[in-house]
Amino acid sequence: MKNIKLFFGVILIQVFILNNIQLSGYINPYYYIVFIFYFPTKNSPTSTLLVSFLLGIIIDFFCNSYGTHAFACVLMAYCKILWINKSNYGAELEDSFEMKNLSLIKFGSISIYFIIIHHFTLFYLEIFSFSGFLNVLHTTLVSSFFTFMLLIMHKIISTSKK
Repeated sequence: MKNIKLFFGVILIQVFILNNIQLSGYINPYYYIVFIFYFPTKNSPTSTLLVSFLLGIIIDFFCNSYGTHAFACVLMAYCKILWINKSNYGAELEDSFEMKNLSLIKFGSISIYFIIIHHFTLFYLEIFSFSGFLNVLHTTLVSSFFTFMLLIMHKIISTSKK
C-alpha cells in the first residue's frame, strides 16, 4: 500500500508542481525517481523494471517527451539491480539493504550516482546530438544537485516519521 501511495504521490508532485516551476531552463528537478530508490529489493528484477517503465511512461505522457523518461527510468532501475547483485548482499541482509534503511550518508553517496545516470540519459536523449554534449553535462550537474536535495529531504522526512 505504501508503494502505491508513493507511486501516485511522486507522479502528482512531479506533474503538477515541479514540471510547472521554471528555474532558468537548466534546473529540472525530477523528484519522481525517488520511487525507484524506494521500490523494495525483494521484488523480482522484472517487476522492478516494469514498474520503472510504467512510472517513466506516465511522466512521458504528461511531459510529451516520447519515451525519454521511460528509458531513463528503466536504465536507472537496471543499474540499481546490477548494483544490488554486485554488492554481495545475501538474502538475510536484504532488509538492511533497502534504501529506506540506509543511513543518510550512505543513501546520499549511493543516490548521487543513480541520479546522474538518470539525468544524463534523459537530457542526452532529449538533445540526441554530440554538439550539445557540454550543455547536457551542465544541465545534468545542475539538475542532479536539485534532485539530490529533494531526495535528501524525502529521506529525512521519511526517517523522522518512523
